[in-house]
Amino acid sequence: MNTGYIQVVFLFLSLFLYVNNQVLATEPKEAIVAIHQYAKRSNARRNAVLMKTISPSIFASEIYEQNKDLLCTNHDEARKAAEFMEKVVAQFLCYTNNKDGYVLSRKYDNDAFLYLMRHENHTNIEKLNIKFHNPNKYDEIINTLWNPNGNKSFGYTYINEKVARVYNPNLIMVQHRLRSDTVSLQGYFYALAIKLELSHGVTVIVYASANINDHNRLNQKPHRNPVLEDTESFTAEIDSESDIRNGQITKFFVNISGYLIKKKDNYVDLTYLNSMDCLDYNAPAFIIDIIEVAKHFFLMRLRDDIVTK
Repeated sequence: MNTGYIQVVFLFLSLFLYVNNQVLATEPKEAIVAIHQYAKRSNARRNAVLMKTISPSIFASEIYEQNKDLLCTNHDEARKAAEFMEKVVAQFLCYTNNKDGYVLSRKYDNDAFLYLMRHENHTNIEKLNIKFHNPNKYDEIINTLWNPNGNKSFGYTYINEKVARVYNPNLIMVQHRLRSDTVSLQGYFYALAIKLELSHGVTVIVYASANINDHNRLNQKPHRNPVLEDTESFTAEIDSESDIRNGQITKFFVNISGYLIKKKDNYVDLTYLNSMDCLDYNAPAFIIDIIEVAKHFFLMRLRDDIVTK
């Protein structure tokens, strides 16, 4: 991994952290966030970095206002959450922009290509590139994907999403509950989620699980993230529901996941990256594949719905 690149991204996210610390103190009505734009093309090219000052989205502020009762009052935890996601975002950008190590796994259609990387011969990282041929729907795409509350149906797989904790308008902890009727399985995961507008027309939404104590009596052992480096420092405790505490549903761990969304002249280019583990070793080995395929078809259905509007 390019150390200089990571240092630059860390600098930019430190600015983001500083400004959002002010947001926590003053509430996010007219806050201005200084952030960086990145560019990483290949190992043979230089990394390019731009700086741009933009306002946080109205949509993010609305979510913040709706969930202020979940605001984290532990400033040390909030600081560590931001530091943790600094590292995650930097590595997310490397995985999404780097072509080395990926092989074409599936061509869904002329605008949707799935690539697969076998990380260190034991962990899958999937990357779906999909084009939305309606650039005017850029904001709608972002808002649909970022909305952390509600239900999403992916055929026979369903996800219920909710905010579990709020650190600032663009940094939250989420709980996702998964249900697959295909294999009669229910599961869940906790993850930190961040949304950053890197420049005009470029946005990332990134997720990663951490060592979050949800009091699951059957699964309390910390899980080492196999695809991220230097991300073991963040810990948190959450008051989870009884079915989670009693180990009645399967626990998942998001190694890294998210979206890189770019507005082009004639379309929106979306890259979806995902790697996750099932922490119940009695679950079917293909359960991750079922969730992945369902998510792919959700994105293609979203694309088709938006294009036809």
